[in-house]
Amino acid sequence: MTKDLEETLAGLGPGYREVVDRLRTAQNLTPVVRTFRPIPYLAAATVVALLGLASVLTMRESSVIVRHGVYTAAYEKGAEALSSIVSAQRADGSWANDFLTRQNAAALRGASSEEMKIAYKKAVRYLRLKGLRPLTDEELEHFAARAREMALTVS
Repeated sequence: MTKDLEETLAGLGPGYREVVDRLRTAQNLTPVVRTFRPIPYLAAATVVALLGLASVLTMRESSVIVRHGVYTAAYEKGAEALSSIVSAQRADGSWANDFLTRQNAAALRGASSEEMKIAYKKAVRYLRLKGLRPLTDEELEHFAARAREMALTVS
């Protein structure tokens, strides 16, 4: 350090001498060199990508199953059909669209199971918020008859 800097440091007080000493010792330290190892990061990224792909494929497969099953499940009169309807219900009480929500609510209307009664109430609450109501029994039967006709003409 130069004589001028020494005089300035002496004029500042004893506390500053400690700071300068710490700075000078830090200058003499050897830096720790960290090497970048991409293998763990690549492995983690691969795992995340595979999990994401698996979840997308699972959702896609289940949505196809649910889509075809739920559209016709309301026309069937069994506990299994009603269970599949309840399992496809969204948290807000709806299904894929408002028509399906109206149809499935109508199918659940007369259910005796507590789980199905709750699903019916959630669906009705959702429909009321949108200014809609479940299909009547006549409307539900009309759509069921049309679906049976369509199934006969396709097969």
